[in-house]
Formats: sequence, C-alpha cells, structure tokens
Amino acid sequence: MEREVASSLKQFFSVQKDLSELGVIRSRDYLGDIGRYVCQLAYGLKVTKGRKPVVYDGKIGKSRVAVRLNNCPVGNPARLTEPLDFDELIVVLGPNCLLRPEGVASDFIFYRFTPEEVRKRFRKTKSGYVGGGNIFDRAYDKVLNIRAD
Repeated sequence: MEREVASSLKQFFSVQKDLSELGVIRSRDYLGDIGRYVCQLAYGLKVTKGRKPVVYDGKIGKSRVAVRLNNCPVGNPARLTEPLDFDELIVVLGPNCLLRPEGVASDFIFYRFTPEEVRKRFRKTKSGYVGGGNIFDRAYDKVLNIRAD
C-alpha cells in the first residue's frame, strides 16, 4: 500500500473512532449521522431515537424532518426513497460537494424543501426522487462553518 494512502486511512479510522466516541457518528451511515448532527447545531433538530420504520430523521418543533448530507466531490445527486413521510427535507451540502453554489465559502450549506417541492423540483425515479445541481439554483436557507469553540 502506498505510504500516502496508508497514512490517510489511519487518519480516517482514527477520526471515525473519535467522532463515534463523541456521539456524532452513531451508525454505519457516517454522512447521515454527520448531517443530523449539523442540523442539530443549525436548527435544533431533535433526532429520532431508534430506527426504522420511521422515515424521517428528527423533529424541528412539530415538523418531521428528513436530512440528507451530500459531500460527494464528483456530483452524485441527493436521493430520496418513497414514501415521502416527512414535513420537510433538509439537504446539507458539505465542504467537498461538487453541487455547491459558486462563491459560498461556508463549510455546510442548508436547503429546505417541502414534500411538494421535492415532487416538483426533483426527478422521479422508480424508487423515489433524485435531485442534482438544478435543485440548488435558489437561495440556500442557512450556512454553518466548522470551528472549534
């Protein structure tokens, strides 16, 4: 194994362990866990305890919220499966996401959608909906930067 790859893998697994011990990563769905965590910081999301069959990630007030974090550097779209059993969707674009709008320096960019907006703006597939760069052609809702307090 190349030295750079070996070093990066060691760093990755060390950081994964640290984030798990801190309670940020709680499952094998690292990006989902990080997305829920930053939504807790940005919106006060109360994460749903336990797992499925609940198809939303938590609540903001009385609103049932689904969260999707996209940090893909090659532009993979945000994906949703049906049913759209939530009151709103928050799509978080991470610091490495190719779909980020130009000129936004913040680490995380948040977009909010209702189920009706998902049906109109996302492309329908056999199993749900897919949203690429075109769904982020409007103003974002909020941003958040990574910083140590």
